Amino acid sequence: MKKLLVVILAVLVVVAVFAQKSGGRLVIAMETEPVGLDPHLVTAFASHRVLENVYDSLLKYGEGMKLVPNLAEEAQAVDPYTIVFKIREDVKFHDGTPMTVEDVLFSFERILNPDTKSPAAAFYQDVESIKAIGDNKIEFKLKKPMASTLLPNFAGVNSSIVSKKFVESGKNLQLETNGTGPFYLAEYVPGNYMILKKNPYYFVKDQPYLDEIKIVFMPEEVSRVAALKNGDVDIAKINEPLNLKQFPEGKFKIHRSPVLSYYLIGINTTRKPLNDPRVRNALNYAINREAIIKTVVFSEGVVTGPLNPAVQPWALLPKSFDEYTYNPAKAKELLAQAGYPNGFEFEIVTSQRYNFDKVAQVIQAQLAEVGVKVKIDLVEWGIFIKRWRESDFDAFISMNSGSIEPDIQFYRTFHTGGSTNVFLYSNPRVDELLDLGRSTVDITKRKEIYDELQRIIVKESPVIFLYSANQIFVSSASVENFKLLANESLVFLRETYKK
Repeated sequence: MKKLLVVILAVLVVVAVFAQKSGGRLVIAMETEPVGLDPHLVTAFASHRVLENVYDSLLKYGEGMKLVPNLAEEAQAVDPYTIVFKIREDVKFHDGTPMTVEDVLFSFERILNPDTKSPAAAFYQDVESIKAIGDNKIEFKLKKPMASTLLPNFAGVNSSIVSKKFVESGKNLQLETNGTGPFYLAEYVPGNYMILKKNPYYFVKDQPYLDEIKIVFMPEEVSRVAALKNGDVDIAKINEPLNLKQFPEGKFKIHRSPVLSYYLIGINTTRKPLNDPRVRNALNYAINREAIIKTVVFSEGVVTGPLNPAVQPWALLPKSFDEYTYNPAKAKELLAQAGYPNGFEFEIVTSQRYNFDKVAQVIQAQLAEVGVKVKIDLVEWGIFIKRWRESDFDAFISMNSGSIEPDIQFYRTFHTGGSTNVFLYSNPRVDELLDLGRSTVDITKRKEIYDELQRIIVKESPVIFLYSANQIFVSSASVENFKLLANESLVFLRETYKK
């Protein structure tokens, strides 16, 4: 009898958990509505947030920003020049049509067709050939040894798989959708709302948990705050940290995650005295990053190294670097060694965008404590970009987008002559490591390469990494399993549910 009771209770628990996760409607308030619906064409952030739940790519991002299988159940970098994907055989488009290898080939042919004008074409410019291997594999042959570097591109919305039959029937993908994602677009009233409904053919068992998502467009934060407080929406994006005080714990949940983009001080490594690595490293020790975060973004951010701490396994955490310890005495010691015991003066160019000016003011005050005088040159955005491109600065404060792939983040920035190496930084060992990282397939060996690279970059400090701000959503207490990713993706809506 006792055993029977245990079994019954176990069944009841399973049923209860399943009931919690299944069904229901989520209303989410977003700042901006999509600009177009064709996954191979859209560049708007708002379009990507919707379409990543309507379409699927060969790979996707899982927790910790790790690449995981999606429409490809396996992905293998066979060698630095070859990637092979094994395609799932149990996938259907929203109209019930089975997805085949032909659809995958067609999608990439469409992306690479110059007439399409897809922004993703640039990702695959070094692809020499794409061919099917049997009924369930696709092979990409590359012109350069960079298979591992290319893989993250297969997780983007712009690399979504579309239906060959649907496109060739003359449908306008900017207006109509037919993906394989967890939701399909059921209704769209421009300027007002969109409704996504559960895809009955979705290949992941029991997902999505929700029956429906209604996305309401509310550009003004005051409107989103009011809608949340009144219960008109279940979840909303919040940009102003001070607004969080309006949402009492217990009734609301705050969801936060640092984003991949990061604030930095960029340094012209050819200008004295900043051409001396000891001087640049002294600035590292003289800057209190936690104080900047507290002052500028009310503690809504995290200290970051060369890679965002969320980018695993590649990122070395800030605690790995002694240079990230606030130590004014060490800063003065390094300055004295470099011949500047009484400090020096330099100029920081920046703009009022994204709190850059506020960051500059805090740093100005901190560096004054070690005898370094900072003149802030506040310029309008167009002038800032011009001076950045021409390396016309002693230093600047700005923000860079991050990446989960170290080659994408580092190569163009720190390689001698790199396209965004406005710091005019050059180190033969760094160049060697960057070339090795690009051509190495073995993850363990790549990890060793990028660990060494990060240590050199922090030691020589052509860039002083500061912090990544948090993205913040607030939801009612009934929302469960809502997760944020550092690239600001909302792919985990497929696993979100309401109690």
